[in-house]
Amino acid sequence: MSAHVTELLALAAAGSLGREEARRVEEHVRECAACAAEAAEWRRLAEGLARMPSLRPSRVLVSRTVEAVEERLAERSERAWNRAALGFAVAFAWTMAVVSWLLLDLLTGELALRLDRPVGPTAAWYAAYVIAGWLTAGVAAALLGRRTPEEGRIA
Repeated sequence: MSAHVTELLALAAAGSLGREEARRVEEHVRECAACAAEAAEWRRLAEGLARMPSLRPSRVLVSRTVEAVEERLAERSERAWNRAALGFAVAFAWTMAVVSWLLLDLLTGELALRLDRPVGPTAAWYAAYVIAGWLTAGVAAALLGRRTPEEGRIA
């Protein structure tokens, strides 16, 4: 007599076994009365479940679900576009800050040579201006970032 196959009986009743396992279960059930009785119970249960009506979602539920999924996909696409635009804006701003710094340095350096005056105070004020601008932009981005999840919870 082969080893009991009780762990496979439910799968056999559901028709979820491969050929080799199904053949092994059939052979064992022919030889073992205890497993044959349990297999019959599983078959009755599977047949009863197959006779039960299957629930179908209403058209309204399906349309609302499709709408919600499309809305989420549109939001995801918009967020991706916003991230790309923000990345471009940050790269552009940094480039402009560096270029303007070089231009200011060039202009004030030339002016300093012509006027025989120190450039240090002008450069310090420009650096303070750039840093204040970046800090303000960072605070605004953080506040906008916090506002977005709060809006999502309300909706």
